[in-house]
Amino acid sequence: MKKLHLSFYSLCLILLLSACSIPAGMTNSKEALVNESLPKIEKLKSISDMSSAAFEWEPLYNENIEGFYLYRSSEDSPEFKLVATIKNKFQTHYVDSKLEPGKKYHYMMKSFNNQNHISEEGTSIELVTQPRIEALPFVQAVTNLPNRIKLIWRPHPDLRVDSYRIERTKMGENQFKTIAKLKNRLNAEYIDTDMKDNESFDYRIFAISFDGIESEPSEILSSTSKALPSQVEGLKASTDLSNKISLSWNASNDADFSYYKIYSTSSSFLPYTLLAQTDSNHYEDLVNEVGKSKYYKITQVDKDALESPMPKEGVEGKTLGLPAAPSIILAQSASDGINLEWVDNDDRASEYIIKRYGGDSPVIFKGVKEKRLKDIKALPGIEYEYEVISVDLAGNESGPSKRVKAGQ
Repeated sequence: MKKLHLSFYSLCLILLLSACSIPAGMTNSKEALVNESLPKIEKLKSISDMSSAAFEWEPLYNENIEGFYLYRSSEDSPEFKLVATIKNKFQTHYVDSKLEPGKKYHYMMKSFNNQNHISEEGTSIELVTQPRIEALPFVQAVTNLPNRIKLIWRPHPDLRVDSYRIERTKMGENQFKTIAKLKNRLNAEYIDTDMKDNESFDYRIFAISFDGIESEPSEILSSTSKALPSQVEGLKASTDLSNKISLSWNASNDADFSYYKIYSTSSSFLPYTLLAQTDSNHYEDLVNEVGKSKYYKITQVDKDALESPMPKEGVEGKTLGLPAAPSIILAQSASDGINLEWVDNDDRASEYIIKRYGGDSPVIFKGVKEKRLKDIKALPGIEYEYEVISVDLAGNESGPSKRVKAGQ
């Protein structure tokens, strides 16, 4: 019975000592016992880049082991944690990836056997990953382009750069989103298109290494797309011309002005359509209709084909109507004919047409310049009726005057 108790206590002591043999401050994902006979890894060599660390150790081909455990700690996580299980004792190299650039790490390696026993701690090593790629040294935004913003930069001098990533946000919002990725270190330009006029954005550019590590962001670039040309002002449309409407407006002061567009409609309730283009600030619309009203709007277009805003309200123009009909004030028989006199009811008449009714057939007197006429061909004993029509310089005829009667 005494021997049984001694055996039980001895077993408990062995288990207690084995538990204490797992080093403090180390997290081991495997429940393993330390076996002092297993070889310790004393000469662990390393080399690192921005995101990876490569390790090399001496061969242990002849040892009774199954493989190796690799442990890692950092300033953020000071306890050693198992990061790799190498299940081939003939392997002497390993790469640990997805590390942070410019960060300090500690590593340690142990051997293990087929009974899941581990060796004692070997020598831990310290390494620092290479710093992140520097930001692009020169970047620039070209502003005042039509519906676009252009970014340019010098190719990154670091030969590890493989591509670029471009972010954009509305100016002042600081909510950057990726809008483009460009392959090849020598790429040095990006044009952001399909934007509105006078739209402002902030940009930043990242260089990306072949292994996917991004540089620090470039300085923030602020730029604005080109604004539309200024609205045309001072449009006037004539109302006193025959068969045409004359338009005039204030000349553009925009430096990159190209030409004007003239829009018209026959009714303020109908859509405007393009009538003409001109680089002059006046235009004559040949209407060839009497008393015709039309409505006009003018825009200007710059050298980048940007068009100014359309005015909200159109300007009405109108051709002259027919001249006013004259009024006959005298229709009197005389021994040598019938005397007629009349007056104008506007000042547009340049000549007159007189029509006589009665007798065998009507008679028309054309090209009369005076406001009077002696009808010497009137026959005695016949009553006639007369009417007078005004004709303006454009050949437009008024309606007839009120008929008057006269006879020999």
